[in-house]
Amino acid sequence: MPTHHDTSSRWGKTVWLGLSIAALAAAATQAAAERNRPNLVLIYTDDQDLDEIGCYDGRVPTPHMDGLARDEMKFTRYYVCSAVCSPSRYNALSGRCASRSLKQQGRKYPPGGPVNIGWEAGIVGEPHTVAGVLQAGGDATGMVGKWHQGTLQRTTGFAADADPEDPKIKRQLARNYEIMVRSVKSCGFDYAGAVYQNNVDGGREGRPFWIPRKLGYHNMEWVTACALEFIEKNRAGPFFLYMSPTLVHGPSAVKSLQADPRTTPLGYVDVPNVQPSRQSVLDRARGAGAEQGRRILEKAAASLWLDDGVGAVLEKLDDLGLAEDTLVLLASDNGNVAKFTCYDGGGRLPMVARWKDMIPAGAVCDQLVSNLDFAPTLFEIAGIKPPAEMLLDGQSIVKALHGDPSYRRDSLFLEITTERAVVTDDNFKYIAVRYLPEAQEQVDRGEKFNHWCQPLENATHTYGADERYPGYFDQDQLYDLNRDPAERENLAGEPAQQARLAEMKNLLRRYSATLPHTFGEFKVKSSQSSGRTDP
Repeated sequence: MPTHHDTSSRWGKTVWLGLSIAALAAAATQAAAERNRPNLVLIYTDDQDLDEIGCYDGRVPTPHMDGLARDEMKFTRYYVCSAVCSPSRYNALSGRCASRSLKQQGRKYPPGGPVNIGWEAGIVGEPHTVAGVLQAGGDATGMVGKWHQGTLQRTTGFAADADPEDPKIKRQLARNYEIMVRSVKSCGFDYAGAVYQNNVDGGREGRPFWIPRKLGYHNMEWVTACALEFIEKNRAGPFFLYMSPTLVHGPSAVKSLQADPRTTPLGYVDVPNVQPSRQSVLDRARGAGAEQGRRILEKAAASLWLDDGVGAVLEKLDDLGLAEDTLVLLASDNGNVAKFTCYDGGGRLPMVARWKDMIPAGAVCDQLVSNLDFAPTLFEIAGIKPPAEMLLDGQSIVKALHGDPSYRRDSLFLEITTERAVVTDDNFKYIAVRYLPEAQEQVDRGEKFNHWCQPLENATHTYGADERYPGYFDQDQLYDLNRDPAERENLAGEPAQQARLAEMKNLLRRYSATLPHTFGEFKVKSSQSSGRTDP
């Protein structure tokens, strides 16, 4: 295993321009002390896989996001703790594991028993949030885009064919939007704009949905315009902007680009021209996808449209002279290849960062990083100490951002559905599947269930993982990601790996001991822990 200071293997092929890494880190720290308190921007993309960003060898053009990696820092081992929309956003906005979301998750699965982690996690009603702490510390705080974190009260559902031009529907849309704005602001945000309650794909037959079908399209320009408005209003700083685009999640980006550009969850809204035209996105996407087929056309359209929005935000920061005093983190919330699992296709994702003159140019970090780390990192950079009672499950990556080779993470914890996993510094992963008792009884009789405890013939949420990963139905899985990055060879039954397996199980046991719920043999006591997930 490389040592902590093995910069050739740990930090990529960065050229340090004649200065030592330690000298650069010291200079960055000194520069930070001499600067004003920085602004913070977290851009949290939706369902963005590694192949949907060019700097990760993706097959789509993303010049602005690539520029973040080329000019600043790219992370190669960034994981989300819970690989699906709501719990991943809970991770990012609270700094806590999704199983701690007692206002949402805990209502369905009380602490002291097992938990099946789905979409229930949310920060509305939680005592401490990242935005709330930064707001109390003096930051102006803003949120734009997809929320998916609960509401203060129930919103109105709509029939699929509801007409957004109908006066009654207009009033209901306006009421829903007002509820959403209040819900976002209740979590510590001063500003809320372009708010999407849930996923965009609108209007479903047979049951009410949060928006009519006619409004079920992306509007990246609306999200970008509200982000720019927040930055302009708070240019004096310091500020924290959480920008949560609805892309590259479905529905079709091509169809959305061809839809009415006034389409929003608020109804039809005139949106200013804040990024390149939709036609130019389509033209560029067709050029990128001409030789690669329809699927790449869709990926290219979504990625380019998103990239244009990111570029507009970066340009705004540059134009206002704020780039040197603003940390920009861009990361994905979950992968689309193996969403709802602990496999790398769902949890190992793109993450890039820009902080001019503070991050070594062109740096690559090959160390483990988690979305649970956003909260402690932002707090440290802002110089804010969170409340003593605010539990955080991550650790600061400020040293990593400064290129300090002493930054190291021994392991990470992952949780979703009835899967739990640990990933270690030397690139091994252990996945444990421990079904809820009623499902386990049927599994023991030979029936197959997905990990969300649905009979496989009725399962809607495997996302193809049962076909992609041969070990999907194994309740103990061990992978050597160094030689098997596709996680196709389960080593848990190999005699030569039994010591490693026992070590990984013990690590998972230590993580599980800190969490509120039981998990198989790894935590059987019916007591709620208040400790952080630090083994």
